Amino acid sequence: MPSDSIAFDRAAEYYDETRGFPPGEEKGVAGAIRRAGGFTSSSGVLEIGVGTGRIALPLAAHIGMLVGIDLARPMMARLRAKQTNEPIYLAQADATRLPFAPHVFDAVVAVHVFHLIPNWQGVLSELARVLKPGGVVVHGWSKADPVFETLWDAWRAVIPSKQAEDVGVRWERNPTILVEQGWKTAGEEYWHNYSYTQTPARFVERLGSRMWSQTWRLTDDELAAGIAAVQEVIRRDFPNPDEPRQVTAMFHVRAYTPPSP
Repeated sequence: MPSDSIAFDRAAEYYDETRGFPPGEEKGVAGAIRRAGGFTSSSGVLEIGVGTGRIALPLAAHIGMLVGIDLARPMMARLRAKQTNEPIYLAQADATRLPFAPHVFDAVVAVHVFHLIPNWQGVLSELARVLKPGGVVVHGWSKADPVFETLWDAWRAVIPSKQAEDVGVRWERNPTILVEQGWKTAGEEYWHNYSYTQTPARFVERLGSRMWSQTWRLTDDELAAGIAAVQEVIRRDFPNPDEPRQVTAMFHVRAYTPPSP
């Protein structure tokens, strides 16, 4: 399925351990999403970028039905392997060209996804099209303490700007991007706090093994230059690179209604 969006076929085996929020936080995240969207046992929800079901599986227990789409079949296969009796239905599809009729969903869930889609404006148009009147998009994003910000600064300083940037919405725009496009906030913002530990050495290891999607577009020489810059900062700022550092973070989520026609 041709698409300019980043597909996560290669990350299916390790995605749950390395992305978004740490294992064990799924119920808290899903609870915040449910409250933000005002979901009930009769709600019909679409999730774009459903992946391995880290959100869909706990959320589905509280709604009537969840339809999930993703570009990566291996990711959805992981979801299927974990699924029991949750009312989840899957389709391989591109969020810029949703295979659904207009006005069929009570809500759409979009979490940690807009930075992966170059044509994110087209996605917003599609989400508005498939929502029922009065329906909402529930947008979720995370923000962490800058424990390793000096490492990311060093990385970005040597990686070509085109590869260093997100292909879609930049992370810092997550709190405002829908409002900037004419969507209206619906209700209050909800959040879920969590924390995890990581060592500087593990940070470098994940870069070297290309676990993070921003490394997938780099040549071997570009990757090596970025890692060398990060290691230089570790030698300067982290005397023991194997010492775990705690990172505190917050998952934010809010519902929005589409712009007026």
